[in-house]
Amino acid sequence: NTNHERPSMPQFNVSPDDLADLVTNRDQSDDIAAGLKKQFGDAKELTKKLGADPKNGIDSKEVESRQEHFGSNKPAEKKSRSFFSFFFDALKDKTLIILCISSVVSIALGVALPPPGESRSTGWIEGTAILIAVVVVASVTSINDYQKDRKFNQLSAAAEDRTVKVIRSGKQKTISTFDIVVGDVVQLETGDYIPADMVYIKGQDALVDESAMTGEPEGVHKSDEDPYLLSNCMILDGMARGVVIAVGSRSQWGQIKATLEKGETQTPLQKKLEDLAELIGKLGVGAAILTFIALVAKWSITSFAIEGQTWEWNLLGVVVNFLITSITIIVVAVPEGLPLAVTISLAYSMLQMMKDQNLVRHLAACETMGGATTICSDKTGTLTQNKMTVVRLYVAGKQFDEAPKKKEDIGDEKVFSALMEGMCVNGTAYLQKNEETGKVESVGAKTECALLLLAQDLGVDYQQLRDDNEVEKVYPFSSEKKRMSSVLKKEGGKMMHCKGASEVILERCTKMMTENGDEEDLPEGKKKELGDLITKWAQDGLRTLSFSYKDVSNESLPDNKEGPDDDLVLMAIVGIEDPLRPEVPDSVKNCQKAGITVRMLTGDNLLTAKKIAKNCGIFTEGGVAIEGPKFRNLSETELAELAPKIQVIARCSPEDKLTLVKHLREMGEVVAVTGDGTNDAPQLREADVGFAMGISGTEVAKEASDIILLDDNFSSIEKAVMWGRNVYDSIRKFIQFQVTVNLVAVIVAFIGSVTTGESPLTAVQLLWVNLIMDTMAALALATEPPTKDLMDRQPYGRNSALITRKMWRNIIGQGLYQLGVLFFCLYGIQGIAFLEFPQDEVQAGHVTNTIVFNTFVFCQVFNEINSRKLEDEINVFKGMLKARIFMGVILFTVTVQTLLVEFGGKFSSTVGLSVAQWAFCLGVAFITLPLGVALRFIPIKNVEAKKSKGGRTKKGSDEAAEPLMGSGSGKVSRKSPKEHKTRGKYEKVHSDTYDLEMQEVSPPTSPKDNWRKAQKVLMQVKVVSALRKGNRATTPILHRNSMEQVGPYTFSK
Repeated sequence: NTNHERPSMPQFNVSPDDLADLVTNRDQSDDIAAGLKKQFGDAKELTKKLGADPKNGIDSKEVESRQEHFGSNKPAEKKSRSFFSFFFDALKDKTLIILCISSVVSIALGVALPPPGESRSTGWIEGTAILIAVVVVASVTSINDYQKDRKFNQLSAAAEDRTVKVIRSGKQKTISTFDIVVGDVVQLETGDYIPADMVYIKGQDALVDESAMTGEPEGVHKSDEDPYLLSNCMILDGMARGVVIAVGSRSQWGQIKATLEKGETQTPLQKKLEDLAELIGKLGVGAAILTFIALVAKWSITSFAIEGQTWEWNLLGVVVNFLITSITIIVVAVPEGLPLAVTISLAYSMLQMMKDQNLVRHLAACETMGGATTICSDKTGTLTQNKMTVVRLYVAGKQFDEAPKKKEDIGDEKVFSALMEGMCVNGTAYLQKNEETGKVESVGAKTECALLLLAQDLGVDYQQLRDDNEVEKVYPFSSEKKRMSSVLKKEGGKMMHCKGASEVILERCTKMMTENGDEEDLPEGKKKELGDLITKWAQDGLRTLSFSYKDVSNESLPDNKEGPDDDLVLMAIVGIEDPLRPEVPDSVKNCQKAGITVRMLTGDNLLTAKKIAKNCGIFTEGGVAIEGPKFRNLSETELAELAPKIQVIARCSPEDKLTLVKHLREMGEVVAVTGDGTNDAPQLREADVGFAMGISGTEVAKEASDIILLDDNFSSIEKAVMWGRNVYDSIRKFIQFQVTVNLVAVIVAFIGSVTTGESPLTAVQLLWVNLIMDTMAALALATEPPTKDLMDRQPYGRNSALITRKMWRNIIGQGLYQLGVLFFCLYGIQGIAFLEFPQDEVQAGHVTNTIVFNTFVFCQVFNEINSRKLEDEINVFKGMLKARIFMGVILFTVTVQTLLVEFGGKFSSTVGLSVAQWAFCLGVAFITLPLGVALRFIPIKNVEAKKSKGGRTKKGSDEAAEPLMGSGSGKVSRKSPKEHKTRGKYEKVHSDTYDLEMQEVSPPTSPKDNWRKAQKVLMQVKVVSALRKGNRATTPILHRNSMEQVGPYTFSK
């Protein structure tokens, strides 16, 4: 279109409202499809009236015109709150309201009844200054909240976006659900969410969960009799093809969604920090009340008892000023910045995690990942590249050590045709060309895509082959049966193709195909030979699939999921290579160094799984590899013994994953787990953090997850751990800083008021300090990017305290130093000659108070730098220049403080300082940096939190984030990968009993390990004694102080 004219709009004879009414009025008759039949006849006729084709879909060029006529499926953007709504919310704080009222009263009294020594012309200044300071504090807070709200809205929109398979211009393609239009023909499979209201065209045993729309718990079978596929419902089983008839606000889900407003919920850490803030606030209120009483008492005694003054109403202003000072102490004492710091840190982390391919769906997951102690990972696509290629082939008795390059290599035409049918027709994956890059992309199961690529290399058009063969029934793949079957209609009969896990298919075969396409019996000797071939390929790290077929012309096809797949004819075995992601071994090593145990749970057989796990560095010394069927038959005692050591589960089912996750959580582990299938949803919900695959994951898995891996890459999980630890460390840094400021500010204000009759820090100064330590510090300390150093320590445990012993060391050390310096400034600084104080006592007092204020603020500036490090790190400047927000906050604080001191005057109750006085303030404040280094040499260890037996918590409760907010202190006491090694050396492993393999280990020799071992022996002695008192128990007990047979193992001393 050279004139850039828009394509002409197709003429639609159907209105959007009429289509929407079809679904809305579906239940007004016993015949659900009555409205459809009356207006359009059937689904295919409806599709044609919408200008689409049931087989080829719509023309891709019509998308824009259809959106204009029928509407868009993109949800209406949530209306963001305005800045002023956040500003007025900030002003609703009770202490700020009381402060504003008191300030207005102060202004009125200052103008009408000025205190002795003050004039009406200046009596309004202090009250006005406080009001301005309140407005500044509220403005900065509201700006932060406003920006956070906008960021969360962006992330929410990203989280709602899904992909769906459609047919346009005769080609299958994957698009965003937001781009769906009326008339689109959509292909749905098990686990998919229905993107818009649709009418069923055809399918295979489609079962839909409509509970989200109708409340009915039972799945609904879809057919021509019940053809409506409701938006936001899920395909529980089978597959369906349908035509879209209503999108956006006209769809059933769109109408309901318009009435819903999802509120923002607090994370567990935010709740816990609010409790801490409330506790500190109560202490601040107590200090404020005592300050007010002390100020009034001292003033009353001095003025009325000693000086003999009489009460006059102009003295009321003095009392109001005392009240303002006391209320300001409350403002300073209440650490409202604690929850704010979490919010800022989470908002910042979520946006940055998006860049690291982690889409966070639940805020609490950011926190919890910082405490993860074990990661249960899938193999395909997560540890490997998911770029599968057929590299070996065995077909009809002929073996290829490399994939055949041309059709003739396969041999007989009958063999080739049968093989291509089994590879291309018995599957649902497809290949599509990316219009932007021009590259061919795989959509669907990557093993199936590898088969389609092989077919293309051999000159076969897989789509044409599918079109030429009519599929009568499909028995979909499931993790339980590990196979898939499709029944094809043939001339004079039916042929069923079955593919799946090699050993599963081989076991069901009684015949095999010969080189000329005939069939012959498959004796046990040949079966064993082929089993050995499968084993060899698996040992080389290949995923193997077997292909078989069966003539089912004379058999009835059952409606269950199994299909008539016994007495099969073996046709071929393929070896598929899926290269390891090059970055995975390093990521696994980093996680292990960080105290996180990585486990691989895969559907591959044991040999393939072990090979991949060893290459990744997952299967290490002392680790156990076991097959799923044997794992699920373990007794509770055996499971408790083996679970900590399990590093690989092969032929792993979703139920096995769930069992392992539950057991690990009961042992007190903080578990992250990956999943991509519909059946993975239970374990994704059960785990502390569930990761769904963004590329290969089903919508059900994504819905059940906490974080979506946009690139399906294990290294992104490592980054999530790093960000999680960073969030928690950021909060601790802020707490370390704020508690120090709180204690010092409140104590100085209180003792200064009691001893001098007025607070050395005025209301405006305290509000400025409040701004520094709350909003600005939260912004500075909560937005530092994570560093690799975070992975050099063990994870925080479920009972890790918010404030550790080392943090208390830093808080108390810095607090005592600051109090000593400030009290010296308050009571003894005028004796230092070179500071040249004025002779006038009042002027000297103003200079003293200014020095106290200036020294206090710069102590906080330098201590903010100190607070960047929590442990015993000496170099607190490391990475500071890269933290741009931190540097900006420091620069802003220093600039404003300088302006307040030099030019604030009566507004800030300051006077300009000399060079010597500035040097003194900066010099004593700077000492907080070397003091911080010195404090780090005081040998204090954080208390190890005891891992509770049965430490499992219900996900979603307040305790769910306890890896970061427990009531204990220190780091979790958990077994490192080395400590997970067997207690002694396994001399015998009965793999015939459990099909497990364990790497040999050396006996532990460190004193710590020996002491741990002794404790366990003592515990077992108690258990044995208890059992002997009752009926003699037959349960095998582990005596590790001598050589003894324990179950199927032998331990040595």
